[in-house]
Amino acid sequence: MRILSLVFCAAVAAAGTTPLIAQDTLGREPVSLLQVLDSVAARYPSLEAARARVRAARGSRSTAGTLGNPILMYQVDNQPLPGRAAPPMDREIMLTATLPLEPLYQRWSRVSGANAEVRAAEADAQADRQRIELDATRAFYRMARAQVALAAARDLTAWLDSVVAYNRSRVKEGVAAEADLIRSELERDRAEADATMQEADLARARAELSVFLGEEPGPFAVVALDAPLALPDVALAGRARPDIRAARERVTAAGAGVTTERTNLIRQLGLTVGTKRTSGTTSLIAGVSMPFPLFDQSRGAIARAAAEREAATFDLAAQERIGRAEIVGAAESARLLTERAGVLAGPARGQGYLARADEARRIALGAYREGAVPLIQVIDAARAWGEAQLVYYQILYTQHESVVQLLVAEGVDIASALPALTIGAEARP
Repeated sequence: MRILSLVFCAAVAAAGTTPLIAQDTLGREPVSLLQVLDSVAARYPSLEAARARVRAARGSRSTAGTLGNPILMYQVDNQPLPGRAAPPMDREIMLTATLPLEPLYQRWSRVSGANAEVRAAEADAQADRQRIELDATRAFYRMARAQVALAAARDLTAWLDSVVAYNRSRVKEGVAAEADLIRSELERDRAEADATMQEADLARARAELSVFLGEEPGPFAVVALDAPLALPDVALAGRARPDIRAARERVTAAGAGVTTERTNLIRQLGLTVGTKRTSGTTSLIAGVSMPFPLFDQSRGAIARAAAEREAATFDLAAQERIGRAEIVGAAESARLLTERAGVLAGPARGQGYLARADEARRIALGAYREGAVPLIQVIDAARAWGEAQLVYYQILYTQHESVVQLLVAEGVDIASALPALTIGAEARP
């Protein structure tokens, strides 16, 4: 019996010290969050589409600043018809050039509006990047949690395998009831089924993350920091948020549109200069063409542009309100999770909390070996150990996500701000 107990304790101790790493056959080094963000910034299709929209806005800006082309006209009067005699009048030849003046006095408002649209497109591209990077961060930590859950399930399965082996040996020796063996086998089978479910969830999480890496789903792991991230400074104004900047630029563009429509009261204004040759004499032709504004054709367009400016102003107010609410909510969430993650992590990065769970499992095992507690308490201690692993890393990785969410709410670039918040933290697969 003493030999069996020593073998059992050694097997359980070996199972309890198994690192929480998914035991897959990995084809490459683990992927970090910064590598995922770099991959998103380099070649994610939606960001390429946003950059293309910026280039399109710049093309519109180039068109808005272009002046109108002059209109050349060559005219001959008193020319005889084919096969007819010449009329008793001198032939007149006129050569004129008409320059449209409408693009001149509308250029300022059109260029101003186009510049605002370019800035809005650039802000939209930055907002798309932050949104996609936030989605990639969530996918990254989902896979990190799936890795922890799978590793904990496999560790628990190995630990219960040793319990089954120990009880089987005791049953053969005739010193234990077969009920304990059956109960331990049932618990081991349940743990194996749970490990299979966790493995399937990890496969889905890996496929989701591979979208942001630009690769086919394959056997790779992620490596996450094993300590809470530092809280960034909070600016409740949210002036750096790209969605607010884009809304503000659209108000500017809409205001320029109102100015452009008001200048359309007098349309088709042109300046004409040319020459006229009659009977060997050349004279100068000059004039201005302007429609008489008997009817106001710009009234509806001005009303539409004014309504669009008003709508853009309301959109800006709504976006500012949403931004302030998101910052407040993200800051409070990050603060609460940081406090709790700090309590669980402690000075030894989680060894206090996780060590207590491991100690409880070890004590229950020792008491069961001495016959002081039933098997059910050993199983409860094993389950508590697995739940402690999941709870700790759930809190830790959710704290990481909350800090990233706070960065996005403030309009700060994730990839540039994240390294400064990870000082003192270690990467953990």
